[in-house]
Parts: sequence; structure tokens; C-alpha cells
Amino acid sequence: MALDPSDGRDIANGVAAVYETAELALLAKMADHLAVDVDREDWARRQQTEQLKFRNEARAMQRQLQDTGVQAMGHAVTGAAKLGRRSADEDLDDNAVAPRAGGPRHEDLPPSVAKRARFEMGEVADVTAKITTASDNLYVKVKMNVEARHNANPGGLRVDAVQQALDVLTARGITGFRDKAGRNWTLATYMEMKSRTVVNQQLIDSHTDRMKERGQTLLVVSSHRNPAPQCQPYEGQVLSLDGEEGTVTRKNAAGPGTVDVKIKATLEDARAQGFQHPNCTHAVSAFIPGASRTFTTEPDPEGYEATQRQRAMERAIRDTKRKQATAVTPAAKRAATEKLRAQQKAIKDHIEQHNLKRRPKRERIDLGYTIGDVDPDGILPPLPKPKPKPPTPKPAVTPKPKPAAKPRPEAKPEPAQRLSDQTRELISEAQTTMPKDRMGWLDTTLRYPRDSNGAKLVPEKLARHLDSTLAVGKAIRDDAFKVMANDVELVALRKDLATADYLTTSRLVKKIAVRESAIIRETLAEVRDFGGVQQSARLSSLDLAEPGTSDGIAALRRAETLFPSDWLRVTSANQLNVGSADRAFYHGTHDYIAAPSKDYLPGYRGAFDSYPDEVMAHELGHRMEKMIPGLTHLEYALVRSRSTKNGTLEPLTQIYPNQPGLEGEVGYADQWENIYAGKSYAKDSQSDPAKEAAEAFQVGLQDTFGRSSLGGEFDKSNQLQEFVIGVMALL
Repeated sequence: MALDPSDGRDIANGVAAVYETAELALLAKMADHLAVDVDREDWARRQQTEQLKFRNEARAMQRQLQDTGVQAMGHAVTGAAKLGRRSADEDLDDNAVAPRAGGPRHEDLPPSVAKRARFEMGEVADVTAKITTASDNLYVKVKMNVEARHNANPGGLRVDAVQQALDVLTARGITGFRDKAGRNWTLATYMEMKSRTVVNQQLIDSHTDRMKERGQTLLVVSSHRNPAPQCQPYEGQVLSLDGEEGTVTRKNAAGPGTVDVKIKATLEDARAQGFQHPNCTHAVSAFIPGASRTFTTEPDPEGYEATQRQRAMERAIRDTKRKQATAVTPAAKRAATEKLRAQQKAIKDHIEQHNLKRRPKRERIDLGYTIGDVDPDGILPPLPKPKPKPPTPKPAVTPKPKPAAKPRPEAKPEPAQRLSDQTRELISEAQTTMPKDRMGWLDTTLRYPRDSNGAKLVPEKLARHLDSTLAVGKAIRDDAFKVMANDVELVALRKDLATADYLTTSRLVKKIAVRESAIIRETLAEVRDFGGVQQSARLSSLDLAEPGTSDGIAALRRAETLFPSDWLRVTSANQLNVGSADRAFYHGTHDYIAAPSKDYLPGYRGAFDSYPDEVMAHELGHRMEKMIPGLTHLEYALVRSRSTKNGTLEPLTQIYPNQPGLEGEVGYADQWENIYAGKSYAKDSQSDPAKEAAEAFQVGLQDTFGRSSLGGEFDKSNQLQEFVIGVMALL
């Protein structure tokens, strides 16, 4: 395949996101400490203690990044090297270019890659070592600025002085990081520049080295809309890797005789003129004489300017979100929110006006990566790195005349966004307050209140997070249902259903369920990526289950598409055992899913392919409970809060009364359509019952994505669907 630099950008962004998130966390903590007792006369004296606390938190962050951040850079270098060499191999394999005699096609990486990785890891370690000092210096500057402002205006509020100082001194981030040219950067911008430069260089070097190893010395450049002016002259043109220039004669790979090839420049010379800059998206592929073609394109300065304006608007949105993190007064919070809303509308209008593609990830502080929050104990989840798939060997074939690169067709306008700007803003606000790791969620249940009967109720912190989750879920669901109301296919199906006879009703109900589920999924996909990561799984037996079958694995693969990619990366670290049983279950100790051994609902009318598929999604949801921090806590909060009336928790009720062997299955009846939704495995005798599994999320998956009943088979109030959607958007 052609080498597309954008394929490597995710590698670089993975490193940058670690430091973007770290910087934002430090700025937010700085604002929190500066605002402590801000209205007291002895604020300056008390700040000595707050500054010490902040310094310790910065030091904890630095320790984490010396491990996570430094290792991420090492992985980025080797990942870029593998991608570059693999792209070259697949490109040459596709064109039936044989490897050099005696040489394997996919050997180990050369020693130079490990050498560069060690060097760059050392560079990142040096930068990381400055975090505590740079953060502490900024804290001192802000504190001194606050005192100066307050002394100049003794009648004013000190909190306003704190806000003004934060606005001025933290607008760019945490500064004090200089490159070799002496330029001053913030922590986040330096690491973004560093990671993109290093990854881009390694990607190109590995690609060209592999091309030359296999005897390929000519490349052709792709084209795309709105090219940078320094890259446009090379679109559709041939570049050489061995220094050849001018017109050369080559054997015709597609027929008899020879062909003349006009070489625009060497790759080295083109790069000296700015081609393949860190943000370049031009792909290069092998030029096959007689099969590939060349072409020219026209400059498009207006289009390029529009893309650069989009990049500037994305940076401005990230800056405003950074200001939100340091807002300590209600006025500052409102101002940042209003500014963000205006910026989001402006970029939406700009995208539509210039027919560009919106990149929501670039508007996020973490560039679309979910990175764990800092914890004083020094816990930061490792950066998820999907393993690249090895190329499938292909038999040599006679090359057919085909263009190796051609102008890309005009991009079609992107479909209208489903999420409203207000919903996006709500999600962004909720993400900043939601705990990001297991320690953060444990902090929400340090103290359980009790009712008059001694039953544990929902802690206040946890209740606030549930409120945020439900608010986000309701906003996303409302947006999805607005889309449904105007969806041509869905409107037609519902119209047909109104006059359908008995024989066609089931077919139409299923079609409606499938379309409704698809719209909900498409709406959620605007928040984060879903699917795309397979669980490591094997067939196995257990005391209560038989060995699984290939059908069970296939059902697992279909169920995976329902869950956020970030969740799947976390759970894929462990191998899942798959079996089968009359009644499906998930066993956490053995990490075992028993798929249903038969289809108990052959007339199933929901959105999944079959009822066993819906059950598999339910059981995979239980695996997520075990591994995704916060999921069981929010389930506990939902079930207990719904079951608490006038400050008293209702008693447990049998789910299957009068059925022998099922007496122990109990739940909180509440107003659930099916008591199973209120089933609880938690006991008040436990120190932290919110860590225990429940059924609310799993049956909520069935109500939200099964769509076999518009109002829900387990909850008619829509709250369960809002809960599931909110959880999937925020955790």
C-alpha cells in the first residue's frame, strides 16, 4: 500500500495526548489550590501549604510520565518504523516486485531503529524531568501576580485577582521548555512538535530504506484537495531515492520495450523544499514504469488557507477548553462556555462554507485519546497501542497496467452532524469532571450514608456523577431521536407498519429496530470510536458449561462492535474463555463467557442478528463491568437511587417467585418493567458494595440497541437507555 503519513499521525498523537492531558490536569489542580480559602485575609500564608501540595502532585505526575510518556515515545518510534517498512512491502507485493535475492521479506527492524528509539526516549526523559520545576515556577508567578493585583486594588475581591492572573499567565499552558534553537514552548506544544517530527522522520526513513533494500528507487506522489503550496508541485510526479534526475529510460513492466520516465526531483531535494513536512498528508507509492502514470495539478491557495484556518480554529477551541480548566469564578466559567459555544458554531460554519471535513478529535485536549487522570499515588494507565496486523503474503502475479497514484475525486460533503453543539458542550463539561481511573472512582464511595433501616444509600459524589451521566445520555438520545423523526427510511417503514397485515408486521418491526439502533450507534460514534478491536479468545469448558463453538466466537466478534474501542483495548489484554450452556453467563474469576447453547427466541424481532447475539452482548457487558472503572459504581447509583423513596431503600423482591432453584435471585422492583433490571449482587455488609456487578447496564444494552420494543422491555421511562448511552459516552 502507499505510504500515507496520516496513518502515522495517530502514533504521534498517542504521545502528544499523554502530555496534553497531563498539562491540563496540572493547570486544573493549580487553579483548585489557588482558590482554597481565597476570601480569607491570611490567604497568602495558607498558600504555602497549598503550593507544597501542588508541588507534590506535579512530582507524582512527573514520576508517572517518566514511565508512561517515555515508553510511549519508544513505542512510537518502533511503531513508525514497522508501519513504514510494512507499507513498502505491501506496495511492492501488490505490484509483484520481488524481494532482493536471498533476503526475507519481513525481517526484524534494523539496529538503527532501536538506536533512535533510545535517543528519543532520553530526550523525552529530559523534558519530563523539568515538569515539577516548570509547574512550581508558574505557580509562584501566578501567586505573586495575585498579590500584586490585590494590593493595587484592595477593595476588590481576591478571587477576581486569582482569575485574572490565571487568565494571563496560564493562557499558553505550562511554559519553560526550550528546544535546541532556544525557542520557548509549553509542555503540550513541545511534545506535540517533538512526537510528530520524530514519527514522521522515522516513518519516511523506514519506508525509503525498505524500498531501496528491495531495489525500488522511484516513487510517485499522490494528490489531494487543498494541498500545501510547498507540496503541490510534486503531486502526481516521480521522485527518486538514489539521486537520479531528469529523464531516464526504464524497462516497461507492463509490456515489451522501454519507457521514458521524467523524474521531478530526488526525494531528498523535495523534502528540502518542504515536501513531507510534519503535517503533510501526501502518500507516496512505488512507481512502476509502464503501469503507473503521472499528472499535474493546479495550486489552490484559497483551499489551503481554509484548511489552515480550520487548524487555527481547532487550536483556539483547545485553548478555550484549557481556560475552562482554570476557571475559578462563575463569571469566568460562563465566559469560557459562551466562547466555546461561539467557536464551535464558527468552525461548523467554516466547514460547511469551504466543504471541509470536521475533525472532532482535533478539538479535544487529548486529541481523541482517553488518557487516565493523574493520581497522587502515581497510577496512570498505559497508553493503548493497537498491534499492527502483519501483511498477508501474496503470490507473485504479472503486473497489470494501473495507476499507482491518481488525483483523488472531489470529497463528498460530510453527512450532517447528529449531535447538537449544546450536546457536545455538555459532553465536554462532563468529561472534565468524571473520574478517569479506578482510584478516582474509589474516592466517590469513601462514605456511604444510611437510611433509617441501616441500608446503604448512594454517596453524594457518586450521585453527582450519575446526574452528569444521565444528562449526557438524555442529550445524545434526544439528538438521535430527532434524526429518527426525519430519517426517510425510518419514516417510510413506520408508515408501512401502520397499515401492515399480520404476516408482514414482524419483518417491518425488525427493520425498524435495526434502523433505530443504527442511528443511535451513528450518533454515539460522533463522541468516540466503537469496535475495531478483537478480544483475545479461546474455546474452553467449565464445570457448568460445555466447550464453546465457532458460532460463539463469531457472536463475540459481532458483539464487540457495540462497545467503545477504548474499552475493548483494555479488555483485550486478557484472554477470554468461551463456552456454551443452556443459560448464558459470565464468570469473572475464570474470565469465562458461556454463550447460549440454543436459540430460545427464534421469532426474535430486535435489532441484533438473533436473540443469541443479543445475549452475547449482554454477557460481554458483564466483562466490561469487571475491567472498566466506574461502570459498577454508576450502576449501583442508578439502581439504588431509583429504589430509594423518601430517604428509605425499598426491600429486595424475588425476581422469579415460586420457581425452585431461583429463590436467591432478587432485585429492587422500583418502576422497572422487568425486575431483572434492578437485580443486585451487592450486599450492605461489604465495605464498598458499589464495586459489585449488577444487571442494569447489560439489560440496558438490550433496551438501547436491541430496540425490540420502542419504550424498552426493561424500563419504559427511557432512563435506562439514557444511562447506557451516557456511560458509553463518558467512561
